Amino acid sequence: MHMICSIIPVVSRQCVTVAVLWFAMCVIVQAQVQVTVELEKDRFLPRETLPVRVKVVNFSGQTLVFGEDNEWLQFQVETETGEEIPPITDPPPVKGRFTVESSIRATKEIDISPYYALEQAGRYLLTAKVYIRQWGKQISTKAVKFDVSNGAVLWEQAFGLPLENGDPSGQPRQIRRYVLQQAKRLKAMSLYARVDDGPGGKVHRVMPVCSMVSFNTPKAQVDPKGNLHVLCQSGGREYTYSVIDPDGQIKVRRQYLIASDRPRLDFRDGNIVVVGGFKLTRPDDLPSKKKGGEEPEPIIVPENKPRPIPKIKPPVPVPTTNSPRR
Repeated sequence: MHMICSIIPVVSRQCVTVAVLWFAMCVIVQAQVQVTVELEKDRFLPRETLPVRVKVVNFSGQTLVFGEDNEWLQFQVETETGEEIPPITDPPPVKGRFTVESSIRATKEIDISPYYALEQAGRYLLTAKVYIRQWGKQISTKAVKFDVSNGAVLWEQAFGLPLENGDPSGQPRQIRRYVLQQAKRLKAMSLYARVDDGPGGKVHRVMPVCSMVSFNTPKAQVDPKGNLHVLCQSGGREYTYSVIDPDGQIKVRRQYLIASDRPRLDFRDGNIVVVGGFKLTRPDDLPSKKKGGEEPEPIIVPENKPRPIPKIKPPVPVPTTNSPRR
C-alpha cells in the first residue's frame, strides 16, 4: 500500500508537467498566429444568408500555407446551452491553396447558411478552428454570439416552375414559394425575401432585399417565368424595385423617386413593369451599366428636385506687405 501511494504523486507531477508544456505550446502558437471570426451583424432570420469572415494574422516569421484540403478550416455552431448543431450536409468547402507571409493578414469568407439548419429562434455561438499543417497544430477562435429571430410575414405566394424542354406536360415541374418578411437589420427595418419549397420544405435562400419604411406595405407579383417582382418604399420619397429569380438571386435592382405620381407595378404586353415616378441611375443598380474600368455613373437628380449643395473652398486672404510710406 505504501508503494502505491508513493507512485501516485510522481505520475500526477508528470501529468501536470505535460499539461503545462502543452498549454504553453498552445499559447506560443496563438501568439504567433492570431485567428478571429467575424459576422457583419448579430441578428439573422431563420436560414438567412450567413456570411462568416475568418481572419488569419501571421507573426511567426515564416510563410504559412493554407487551403490545400477541406480540413484546414472547420466551424462549430452550438446553442447557448452548449448543444452542438450538426451540419445538414458536407462541411463548407474551403479548399483553395493560399499562402500568408509573415506580418500579413488574410481573410477567408464563406456563407455557412446552406450547411446548418438554423430554423429555431434563439441564441447561438459560432467558433472557427484553423489547422496549421506545417506545425501540426490547431487554433480555435473565440466564440461569437448571434441571434436567430422570426420576422413578420407580409406576403407569400406559391408558384410552379415553368416547364423545360423534355419535361412532360401536365403538372408543374416543381412547386416553390416566395415569402416576404419584415425584420430589423443593422438597427433599421429591412425587407427580406425567402425562397423555399413550401412549409417544412427545403429552403433555397433567405436574403435582404432593401431597407423599408413601416407605413407602406411592399407590392409583389410573380411573372409567368416564375420571377418575383417587388416594389418597396425604402425612404420618404424613394422606392426600390427588385426582381428575384426562383433560385433566390436578385437579377434586377432599380431606384425610383416620387415625381408627379408614385411608382407602381403594372402588367403590360405580358411583362411586369414599373410605371410612374422618376427612375434614378445608381452605382449599385443591377444589372450594372458600368463597364470594366469605368467609374460608376453619378446619381441623376431631376431638375425640379433639390440638388446637393456644392462644396466651396473658403476664401484665402491676400497677403499684405508692410511697405514704408513715401
